[in-house]
Amino acid sequence: MYTLIGSPATRAFRVVWCLEELGLEQRKDYTIIPAAPGSDEAKKYNPSGKVPALVVGGDVIIDSVAICQFLADKHGQMTFPAGTIERAHMDSWIHFAVDELDHACWVWAKHDWIYPESLKAENVKPACELEFKKAMQHLEERLGDNKYVMGDTFTVPDILLGQCAGWATSMCKFEIPEGKTADYFKRVRKRKGFVKAMRVRNAG
Repeated sequence: MYTLIGSPATRAFRVVWCLEELGLEQRKDYTIIPAAPGSDEAKKYNPSGKVPALVVGGDVIIDSVAICQFLADKHGQMTFPAGTIERAHMDSWIHFAVDELDHACWVWAKHDWIYPESLKAENVKPACELEFKKAMQHLEERLGDNKYVMGDTFTVPDILLGQCAGWATSMCKFEIPEGKTADYFKRVRKRKGFVKAMRVRNAG
């Protein structure tokens, strides 16, 4: 039994999606403590108060990417063996998702509603939108005609990219270009694992 710390409305959604893709069910295989970022409850598991965290036995794993990679490795799905070329390519996609998409959305959010007015910088939000647009161009080029970023195999970076796309469109109002990129995001977000994860999120 896993215990996930963090509201599914945060990056914890990535972990819920991962768990559901692995065929694990809420209440049967995992439970959720919907701690808000920065809350006293969250700080019990991560001194920074950031979520998500995952309780595994007597240990705690922090960071959504680390958690998803751990789960994929442990259950032998949505990943490739360490030391293989496929794993290296998959890891490069993970870093692309975090460095380019997540970063653009998160910095945008800080300068929109997280920071006090005294710390918000002019032109940061347009710069974030530009960086996201460039990332979408790179994504289309790298994706090519693949079904998922690693070909026909759905892997952890597809979860990260799919979740970031949701942030980008709903929170930042960034545009997803029509064509292969938009079709890719529609494809990953139609998966049963995503649909089930959304039910968990919407149930609160």
